[in-house]
Amino acid sequence: MSLATRAVYPSQPTSLRRHLGALLDAAPDADLDIPDGALIGLVVPDSNRVSGGGAAAAAYHLLEGAALDTVVVISPSHHGAFGRLSICQTDAYHTPLGEVPVNDHLRNELCDEDDDIFLDDTGHYHTEGADVQLPFLQQVLGRPFDTVPIVMGEESPAFCRELGAAVGEVMYGKRALVVGSCDLLDGDAAGFDRLREAIESFNESELMYLLASETVRIEGMGALITTLIAAKARGANRAHVLTLTPADGDAPGALSVAFWKG
Repeated sequence: MSLATRAVYPSQPTSLRRHLGALLDAAPDADLDIPDGALIGLVVPDSNRVSGGGAAAAAYHLLEGAALDTVVVISPSHHGAFGRLSICQTDAYHTPLGEVPVNDHLRNELCDEDDDIFLDDTGHYHTEGADVQLPFLQQVLGRPFDTVPIVMGEESPAFCRELGAAVGEVMYGKRALVVGSCDLLDGDAAGFDRLREAIESFNESELMYLLASETVRIEGMGALITTLIAAKARGANRAHVLTLTPADGDAPGALSVAFWKG
């Protein structure tokens, strides 16, 4: 595997800002008619490898100039299944670009919405998930915002539906966005076509079947499904797969998606 495929994002603030800025500058302008304030959800690569940076930038590029107060970040567990949905307990999430406050009101509201959501640090604070997404958001938004980082220690259909409904409920009427992070591991051309169709038609049953049957293998399938459900709960009726590239050796493939109300 090449050095470029193994490379990870810089950890120093100046280098990281420069790197993220270059990725966003190189991101293509998607030919999508998204009204101001109508972007509801994004799906982006979960890995901290820069091989997924172009796919992430294609999604985050859509946020430039957006006025958001809160971003809910949903990520898979990299510590194995633990049978619950965890929201970190810290007051702020630290990245190389500074601290992002954690919205205490919303995280407690989410815990009140569902008995399977807990304030718990299990699954948080590593090199994927929110640790990758928050610097992109800090770079592209350019204004203060807060976050609710969620790790899915269980990705069953029931948990996806519960979390999707809860996130959709607490985000109602707020300037908020949900970001789900996942990595594309395996699949063939026919499977990828079905995946694209299921996402863009909001067919959550077909999406669940594809992923559960491993017709397409995704690490973080729960984050993808939950983001779609939460976006639909908030009124999203348009979805577009921005990037869908297969894995390259040991490096995961890349999937990025935008959900909006059009």
